[in-house]
Amino acid sequence: MPSITYKPAAGWSASNRHTAAADQDILLSNVSGASVRFEITQDDTIPALDAASGHLVQPGRSLAMQLKSGERLWLVGDDAQATLLVG
Repeated sequence: MPSITYKPAAGWSASNRHTAAADQDILLSNVSGASVRFEITQDDTIPALDAASGHLVQPGRSLAMQLKSGERLWLVGDDAQATLLVG
């Protein structure tokens, strides 16, 4: 499985976004000591949800999920680092 490392900032940005090229099983791992938050959208529009209200992945935890083709996974986290394994 290929992996991608992100160093998310405090706000939503295209540089911390993954677009599913096809239906994908993913494992999002928070490999830092700070919280990582995420949101999934259907297009490149920045999530309307405030970054602090995104879904939480606590430090040292992982979350398995599936992205449908074309969905975007957005990551935020001040001083955080996350690894995304894509299958």
